[in-house]
Amino acid sequence: MKKATLHIETRDQQKTVSVEDEVSIGRTDAATVALDDVGLSRVNTTFFRDGDLLLVVDEDSLNGTFLNGEKVGNRPTRVLDGDIVKLGLETFIRVEIESQATAPDTGKKSNAVPDEKPDGKTKSPKAKPKPPAPQPQGVPMFVKLAVVSSFLIVLLAGFTILLIKLNQEPGGNGGGGTTTGQTSNSDIPVRVIDPLGGGDADDWDDILAYWDVKEDDINLADVDAITADTGERENKVNLKVSLKFYQEQLDRANQARPNSGIRPPGMIVPPELRNGIGAQVQKIQEMKRNNYKLPLDFADLAEKRLNRKLIELPMATDNFVLDVGGSSKGTPFTDFEYNRSPQSVPIQPGSPDYQILSQLAANFDGQKYDLNNDRDRQQMKIRLLRMFHPSARPILATLAKNYREKYKLPLRVTSLSRSMEYQIGLNKGNSNSYVVRNANAVPPHTSGCTFDLSRRYMSAEEQNYLMTELAKLEQQKIVDALIEYGGNPCFHVFILAGCDV
Repeated sequence: MKKATLHIETRDQQKTVSVEDEVSIGRTDAATVALDDVGLSRVNTTFFRDGDLLLVVDEDSLNGTFLNGEKVGNRPTRVLDGDIVKLGLETFIRVEIESQATAPDTGKKSNAVPDEKPDGKTKSPKAKPKPPAPQPQGVPMFVKLAVVSSFLIVLLAGFTILLIKLNQEPGGNGGGGTTTGQTSNSDIPVRVIDPLGGGDADDWDDILAYWDVKEDDINLADVDAITADTGERENKVNLKVSLKFYQEQLDRANQARPNSGIRPPGMIVPPELRNGIGAQVQKIQEMKRNNYKLPLDFADLAEKRLNRKLIELPMATDNFVLDVGGSSKGTPFTDFEYNRSPQSVPIQPGSPDYQILSQLAANFDGQKYDLNNDRDRQQMKIRLLRMFHPSARPILATLAKNYREKYKLPLRVTSLSRSMEYQIGLNKGNSNSYVVRNANAVPPHTSGCTFDLSRRYMSAEEQNYLMTELAKLEQQKIVDALIEYGGNPCFHVFILAGCDV
């Protein structure tokens, strides 16, 4: 059998893989080859052998599989020496087949599969091909006409039913109503399309891939120092941090290290960080049973801030630095509701939400802000996104302290608390996107008990150390943690112990 080799390149990776039988490619460990391309589905594409032939099939991926610029479907297509296959957003595969047999000279290269069945179907990548079944010949013309007529009647009936349903449902052309975007008895966002390629809508690992979208890196020009010296004294938190110190800590956390990256050689992921998020799901469900109030917008976050349900963390300490709030803008504050179109509208002076924001702006731990000023609104938003649950803070603080003592570097925290509105805004450009259609979902970061630790610049040794520490905490049922790849390479940590809201 001729040797077939795939030369795979992404923005940060290069791999060479030999295809002996079957090789699948995707963004998770469910594939034979896992790549850090957020445009890939969990299992995106499969290459497989049929004797000397090499074939490729798309696994119903979101962004497709392209052979020499032509999209291939879920029907196997032959791949030839020198072909280029594109997957996801930035994955290119050059095919090499040694001692390619010489095909009859037809003037152009053909990827047609030899001995293809008359009905266009070929073997599945999971099974060897079967000989073509004998096909009936000479079907009478009146039978063909009857079949075509029946098909047209069924198609017309289906189209008529669809029009009737559209006119009956809210938001339809004839209904005159407004789409509420709600579904009943559902705990998760409703998937409009399956963006993960065969993923289950009840798969919480898929859901987390959507909810844990990374926000923009912080722009230092958008950050103001906290100048007030009051801090949260009852919680022993000193918020006063200079911009110089903040920039130094951010630069140190982002400095290049040897043997670093998303999948550096020698990185060993313990099973605790691969076993899904079952404990996290149970905690979220418990919060919902206890009538946890989901923060829908910045006014809700401000209310939790005023009530001390969540506390603000300093933007930098000796042990960690917060790279959060990078997607915040100075636009007016808005009120978010599910049963409304549009869901976000400007908050009006005199409304309850406006009063909450005004109260916080008048004394944000000794600092005053003007709700009519773009810069002040942006600073309030950034600070509200730095909040965390009081019982969860010691766990982050201890983990960061131990890490800094060992490696002399601060941990870079890339996400803390978020409102539903802010989360949805981040999802607009996410290739793993869902459409949020119910108010029952509780994204992990809206709990105030979740943080992400960036590992993009960490060495394999640093990552192994943190994973070992997180695995110990998970064994003690203190946290529920997992490792994330793709566009948000981090350790996602959900605090279980004491994080009651």
